[in-house]
Amino acid sequence: MGRTRELHALEAMLGEVESEGAALLLQGDPGVGKTALLDAVAARARTIGLRVVRVVGVESEQELAFSALHQLLHPLFEHAAELPAFQSAVLEQVLSIREGSDPGRFAISASALALLQAASRTRPLTVIVDDVHWIDRSSAEVLTFMARRLSGCRAAFVMATRGGWNGFLDLTGMRVLDVGPLPAPDALTLLDSSHPGLAEATRRRLLEEAEGNALALVELPGQLTPAQRDGIDALPMNLPLSSRLESVFADRIRKLDAVARFVLLLTALDGQRPGNLRDIRAATLQAGQEWDESLLETGERTGLIRVDHLSEQITFRHPLVRSCVVHMSPGGRRRTAHRALAEIEKEQPERRAWHLAHAADEPDETVAVELTRAAQRAQARGGTAEAAVAYRRAAELSQDPVERTRRLDKAAFAAGVAGLLETAQELARAQTTDTLRSATTAAYVQFHREGDMDAVFRILLPVMETAPRSTTAEDVEAFDDAFYVLLNAAVWGGRPELWPGVYRVVDRVSEAARMCFDCVADPARTAHDVRDRLDRVTGTLSPGTPLWRVNWLIYTSMYLDCFTDYDGVWRDRVGADAYDSLRFAIVARTHEAFMRGDWDRTVAVATHGIADATVHDYNLIHVVFTYGLAMVASGRGDEEALREYCDAITTWAEPRRAQLLMSTVYECRARAAVGRGDFEEAYQLASEVTPAGELPAHFPHFQRFFLDLVESAMRTGRRAEARAHVAAGQRARLDAISPHLEVILAAAAAIAAPDEQAGELYEKALAIPDVAVWTYDYARIRLLYGEWLRRRREYKAARAQLSAALELFEQRLKAPLWAQRARDELRAAGVGVGVPQDGTRAAMSAQERRIAELAASGLSNKEIGRQLNISPRTAGAHLYRVFPKLGITSRAALRDALRVLDETRSG
Repeated sequence: MGRTRELHALEAMLGEVESEGAALLLQGDPGVGKTALLDAVAARARTIGLRVVRVVGVESEQELAFSALHQLLHPLFEHAAELPAFQSAVLEQVLSIREGSDPGRFAISASALALLQAASRTRPLTVIVDDVHWIDRSSAEVLTFMARRLSGCRAAFVMATRGGWNGFLDLTGMRVLDVGPLPAPDALTLLDSSHPGLAEATRRRLLEEAEGNALALVELPGQLTPAQRDGIDALPMNLPLSSRLESVFADRIRKLDAVARFVLLLTALDGQRPGNLRDIRAATLQAGQEWDESLLETGERTGLIRVDHLSEQITFRHPLVRSCVVHMSPGGRRRTAHRALAEIEKEQPERRAWHLAHAADEPDETVAVELTRAAQRAQARGGTAEAAVAYRRAAELSQDPVERTRRLDKAAFAAGVAGLLETAQELARAQTTDTLRSATTAAYVQFHREGDMDAVFRILLPVMETAPRSTTAEDVEAFDDAFYVLLNAAVWGGRPELWPGVYRVVDRVSEAARMCFDCVADPARTAHDVRDRLDRVTGTLSPGTPLWRVNWLIYTSMYLDCFTDYDGVWRDRVGADAYDSLRFAIVARTHEAFMRGDWDRTVAVATHGIADATVHDYNLIHVVFTYGLAMVASGRGDEEALREYCDAITTWAEPRRAQLLMSTVYECRARAAVGRGDFEEAYQLASEVTPAGELPAHFPHFQRFFLDLVESAMRTGRRAEARAHVAAGQRARLDAISPHLEVILAAAAAIAAPDEQAGELYEKALAIPDVAVWTYDYARIRLLYGEWLRRRREYKAARAQLSAALELFEQRLKAPLWAQRARDELRAAGVGVGVPQDGTRAAMSAQERRIAELAASGLSNKEIGRQLNISPRTAGAHLYRVFPKLGITSRAALRDALRVLDETRSG
């Protein structure tokens, strides 16, 4: 009633579900009528032939990982056979049908979405989710993932939550429909239809106090005496409205006898899943109470519950009833109910553990042990957030101080892995002693959230240096976790004074950690055998391998540019679910996608990573993903985007003295300068970080500057410097470190070679196995080789190289400045090549035309800036946007290009 607007929106979404899935969240105050709208949607969906699946968030189940997701997946599980085996296995773990290693959140989300898609192919679906604010964190994250990816899936998600409180559901980008109070005419109609015959004064008072809240309009008159309804007695001064709506049901609950109220309490604490009636009946008897079926009839008669005898399920008529029952029950009564439920739920260890935990009113080591096991099981299914809560409660219940410390450490670590950095820091601070785990958690927060590399060393190094040597698996794992944070801080800090501390503790780490250290600390001198070691360690992986060990492998492979070669192998060896939970794998995928020329994927993965980092306050990772976007902008010559990304990196990294991050700005600007043909600027930027002829220690990004430094040195007449840098790479045997470095070194050698030797070296570079994997470098080699051939008037051979380069730059990389350079060379080689798309060049603005004319007259960027009162950087940015519009790549061609343009227009 009074919901025409909302119903039209919901029916329109249902009407489109055959061709396009969509999600919508209803948001409004308690009692405003959200559940009634969901019921209407469900009825309408069934009428038009859609399958309806309902999910209800339950407050008492918020601590149970994937409890809400279970409600969604279980009815659809008949379609699991249509999924790939590893996805159906993931879902079986989530549903606790099978045990296994820790599934990653991405794998769980993707598998759940795949099941939804499979079910919707048979029959379109409507998923109704009520009380979103009570849904457990793990389920909420999966539902968020699914709701954002319904395009092409014949499913409609309609969810409802209390206004201003969406729990763990991320509303970013989600359509939200506010359900406000009923308009006055509709409120009056609802009141009269549900309670006819009210006295006029009573009606006015109820309408005034209810303020359009549907639940208040329906329920409050039933609480009045006949004399009050008839207007004989005045209404009480304060009516139970708004936030006090729970008390609408309080009188009904108080009128029940003690056993009936206990049955309602058991229902509230046990959840409203199908079959709960059997548990409630058994728990009532377990608590020493007599069971009588009339207890249910009383609850139904008072309008508090509904009973479905076919599915043996008790549900509350309104979620506020559940809250009211719990809040009205004394603490001792609640503990008795939890104990009874724990006794009859022995086959469900996680539920039992939590019931025991809630029943305990003092430390109990037996309960702490059970809850610790529940935390481990939750962690094995990917519910790290719920595991952190369970470990924390287990610590509170611990009688052994050593075990309490260990469980708090595990809680802090699980919170950090879940991205709950604030919680992780709080738990680390709660420790009364400095353990290695607590220090690692505190340092982890400083590294990821604050980017404070010096704080990482202050916190970690003293504890690591004084930690007793141990060979137990748990202690080795703890030391490696600490070293992982320490090494990362040294790498991203990029300052010489940080490294001595790392060298002091490196002899105590595992082989996997040492391998990674050799790859990133001084790679030009120590990384030559790392690829073989990586193969050997990979061969020992199994589903029981600790995840910290895989993190080392991912880190190592990223700096060898070989992550893609191992990605699938590690997933199969460790288990897809556990593997996909590793956040650093997303960073590696971003890097590898750029190196292999899949720049669109780089942008997609980095954008997703930034969204995740923003939600979880992973500020350093946010900047690392911004670097990924800057790499693509630099390769594609998007100066405006590059400036934005570089400014963001500088703003964050400079005050923190994160030198490696600062070097990424130089790297990206040098790459962009080479792309637009400004080789002097490129050389100055590259040589500032990696001087010609030097391969700096403790700088694992040196190879990302290598080719730009050599080409820009040659283009600016610095042949000696270019050849010195190539010679340094050859002495260091860079080609033995990784296939990508072999390609880079071969290309650089060809660029710097004397003219009579260059052709043979270009052919040698192009003959390297799988050279085309490195699309950007491969296209660049073919362009440079084509330019060399064209200069020697070997036009036929030049055209073959240049045409291949043009196609790669234009179609695969979408790098217009590089494509224009290839196009110009093809023209010089006698091939007519049009500009892309419709053959027209974009028009220049008046500012761009003026800057082009001044540059054509011979003025430098600085002189242009002084004349037009703009910065030299702005002048340069405008100027290099002009080049592709005129079809040129250098200032020398400006005068002729402007003349041809004017002649074309006048003609």
